[in-house]
Amino acid sequence: LRDALPNQYLSFGMAEQNMMSFAGGLAREGFRPYIHTFGVFVTRRPFDQVAMSIGVPNLPVRLLGFLPGITTPGGVTHQAIDDIALMRSIPNMRILEVGDATEVETVLDVAEAIDGPVYIRMLRGDVPRLFPLHSPMKFGVVRLLTSGSCSLSKDSDVAIITTGICTQEAIKARNMIHKSSGVSILHLHLSTIVPFPSDDILRICSFIKHGIITMENHSIVGGVGSATAEVLAEHAVAKPLIRLGVPGGTYAHGASREYLMKEYGFDAHALVGAIEKLVHKKLIRDWEYDAEKDLGRNTEGRTANLMERPEDL
Repeated sequence: LRDALPNQYLSFGMAEQNMMSFAGGLAREGFRPYIHTFGVFVTRRPFDQVAMSIGVPNLPVRLLGFLPGITTPGGVTHQAIDDIALMRSIPNMRILEVGDATEVETVLDVAEAIDGPVYIRMLRGDVPRLFPLHSPMKFGVVRLLTSGSCSLSKDSDVAIITTGICTQEAIKARNMIHKSSGVSILHLHLSTIVPFPSDDILRICSFIKHGIITMENHSIVGGVGSATAEVLAEHAVAKPLIRLGVPGGTYAHGASREYLMKEYGFDAHALVGAIEKLVHKKLIRDWEYDAEKDLGRNTEGRTANLMERPEDL
């Protein structure tokens, strides 16, 4: 970008607070600035400037925070496990999160069409393609990923709500559960976190027998799990809820993504365990399923088997 658009590229170094206020000033003068840095340096460090210089005046600044949650091994200083909680508290702020290569390629079009500030949890590096190229991200639209014969036209045992990298883990978990287990799973993928799809959550509650599981690359405090709990409580919906993510009161540490997801209990195996807890029975696992072969390093435009026909709610 620096080489392609040298007159539109500005580097602020390690001065994120100043960068936010400067971006707000540019937006007031009619520009549409895009900010790109680590998620923690978009949210936690310059929080006051984001709120006062961008959020309060409702300015069209696009904030791209890459390597969210535990996707970076950089340790607690670089792991944005509280960014959704922070940005949800800023009026006028919208939050988007990408879950695959298709959403990475289309999220900027979505953000550009929004009138006001947008925070994007962005992935980079080796990103799998879970959704087909003809199914781009849509603002405020939830993807319905069905399991077997499960659909909104019939009751389901469990609903899973995932965002970001956790959607791939949930697909792995669904494939790990052998069909003879007889458990129907309704899987929702969220790319728009704010505004939160409350109506869709309430809608699926009428089809769910045993409960809901949220899984996110974020603290379970203040993120998608908390937002779901708020919706259920405010509408007096008596459904069990299990929140998977970085446990509350925990700081992450430097390690690989796979290691940390296992340690903090939000990988595919942890999700299968949570499903077993809700349905009160041990599930038959398909030990012959090869997650790496089906979903692992799929970056060549191929689409994972179960994800060829996602539906929009």
